[in-house]
Amino acid sequence: MSWLSEAVHQISWSSAGGVLFGAAISATVAYVLQRNSFAEARRQKEIDKREDRRILGLSVLTKMVRIASTLEQLKQSLEQAFARAEKDGHQGPPWSFIIPLANFPGRVHFEPKELTEIMRLDFNLFNDLGPFDDVHNSLLDIFELYRTDRNTLTAAMPAEMMGGMRGSSTFTPEEMRKVGPKMAALDTVVAGMVQRTMVDSEEAWKILMRLQDALNKEFGLKLHLEKKPFTRQPAAPV
Repeated sequence: MSWLSEAVHQISWSSAGGVLFGAAISATVAYVLQRNSFAEARRQKEIDKREDRRILGLSVLTKMVRIASTLEQLKQSLEQAFARAEKDGHQGPPWSFIIPLANFPGRVHFEPKELTEIMRLDFNLFNDLGPFDDVHNSLLDIFELYRTDRNTLTAAMPAEMMGGMRGSSTFTPEEMRKVGPKMAALDTVVAGMVQRTMVDSEEAWKILMRLQDALNKEFGLKLHLEKKPFTRQPAAPV
């Protein structure tokens, strides 16, 4: 074993130590670089996730703006019709002066992933906002039903035009027995339209403001929404 002992004594331990130290430094640098790379990847992933959340929130906001705007327009169209009738001294039933709108906006539908994001922001807001696409769409259905039923009724009525879009009709007792229930049904629909638009438009605006505040707080945005005056569309044929 003398040769082994001699070989050991001939090793340059300073060189060996340098090799080991260099290897340790290389391993440490590689570890730090890899850790930083993983940390950067995680950070970028979090940034991407946050951006995806922001986009979903803004998508819901855009849809909620459409809902609130439509409900407000429907409400104001009815209010203006009643105001004109009062100004003109019109004494007829509501269906006789509530002229249907010519065009209606499209339906709105919240996506599940959009509602999930709202639930993360504010659970109570999620509960209140979630069904409002159905509220909006069902109210449009009522207004369109009113337009269809009213046009069907007026199309079968002989009328003497009195200027503009106003006219008058005279009915025999027999004719009145036929059209009277249809007129009463239209007035019932009008009453529902008035009630629904008053309540739903106010609630939609409150929800919209809560959504705006939640998005501003969560994502550091500076959203500021305001109501604008309603300009009535041209009326549908009567």
